[in-house]
Amino acid sequence: MDAQAYLIKHGWSGPGNPLKTERPGQHGGLGLTRPILVARKANNHGVGKKTTKDATNQWWLRGFEDALKGVGQDSHEANSAREGNALTSELYRHFVRGTELAGTLEPMKVGEEVVSAEEAERIKREEEREEKKARKEGRAARRAQKAVKKELKAGRKEARRVKRVAKVERREKKVAERAARKAKKVEVEVGEDYPTPMSIDQEVEVKVDLDEAASRLREKKAKKEKKVKSTEGEDSKKKSKKVKA
Repeated sequence: MDAQAYLIKHGWSGPGNPLKTERPGQHGGLGLTRPILVARKANNHGVGKKTTKDATNQWWLRGFEDALKGVGQDSHEANSAREGNALTSELYRHFVRGTELAGTLEPMKVGEEVVSAEEAERIKREEEREEKKARKEGRAARRAQKAVKKELKAGRKEARRVKRVAKVERREKKVAERAARKAKKVEVEVGEDYPTPMSIDQEVEVKVDLDEAASRLREKKAKKEKKVKSTEGEDSKKKSKKVKA
């Protein structure tokens, strides 16, 4: 279907123009000049199927009427057994009659049912026993792992304790050595405070030497002062002589 040709046939001015004739503006009045008539579908035959134009064509009523014709007559029953009626031909002609599928399970007997129930109970008990055994083994493995961890922890703790004891012993040993060195040093100092007679004689000699050196320094100083005074007296005499001259 060519929609553009169909609209131009009904008075449309072409692309770019509106379809509405009452539109204001420069393009006003260029729309359709004839109304588009729409054909309503009033049947149930489907799209594209040409049927009679009679809107009251109710084919299903005709099918029922054809099927009910001659009901109660022997000839009609014989014909209906051989040929399909209108209702069947109209409604179910596209359907295919199927057959039942054969099952794969055989019917169970009462004895087999009891045996199967006992077997299921036995299997359930075995599964529960296996699960219980697995849980027990898991708990035993976890306990063994915890025991190993506990032993390792105890070993590390004992090693730390031994290390602390050794550290304390080293510290005590250092303190004892330091105290011994200090005591020895004190003994040496005490021995120097109380010298032997030999050291006393040496101190006396040193003291005598110091006294002699001090006396010699005093004598030198007195001589120097005396010399300075004599030079000052001579200078004063020379100055007085110059003034008199």
